[in-house]
Amino acid sequence: MKSTGKPAWFLLLCALCLPLVGCGGAPTDQPDLGTVTGTVTMNGQPLTDVMVVFSPENGRSSMGVTDAEGNYELEYVGDTKGAKIGQHKVSITTAQTDSSEESGGEESEAPAKETIPPMYNSKTTLTEEVKPGENIINFTLSTE
Repeated sequence: MKSTGKPAWFLLLCALCLPLVGCGGAPTDQPDLGTVTGTVTMNGQPLTDVMVVFSPENGRSSMGVTDAEGNYELEYVGDTKGAKIGQHKVSITTAQTDSSEESGGEESEAPAKETIPPMYNSKTTLTEEVKPGENIINFTLSTE
């Protein structure tokens, strides 16, 4: 009986492809990051479920959502925490959720109204610098 050689081909192909798979770690082209945490308040009260987005001049933005106490932590990509080192434009906005999933697939009547003033999101005036290491950046917003 003649062997077709398929098992050897398969093993060779697997051996060649293995280096391409990786170990699920951080991308090799990822920039240097600093961790960023903080608190967001409006008129002295913590803001819950708002999105905090740090956008560098070049590169990927980082974002986080505040908890019940107004605390946030930025994520760069996937489970990688932090933001690119350098200057960022910051936007703080009401986190939009897909209410169609929550309402059993029905479309919502209207999108949620933005409750945070435009100077903090669509016309943001906020900028921050992310430095290497840990960064604690709090935002004290006002409706006045």
